[in-house]
Amino acid sequence: MVTLKLGPVAEDKPAKITVELPTELPSDLAAYVDYLNSQYVHVSWTRGVSCRN
Repeated sequence: MVTLKLGPVAEDKPAKITVELPTELPSDLAAYVDYLNSQYVHVSWTRGVSCRN
């Protein structure tokens, strides 16, 4: 295993960055969430309290 060695941080000022994302990202993420929910999350109701299986 490789050990990462870092020296002291020269400046700890905040940095501003700009990221460009595709416009279809929100709908793709929503579809991914729906897929994950259908595959891995099973919710059953007992006396009004939800339980994850």
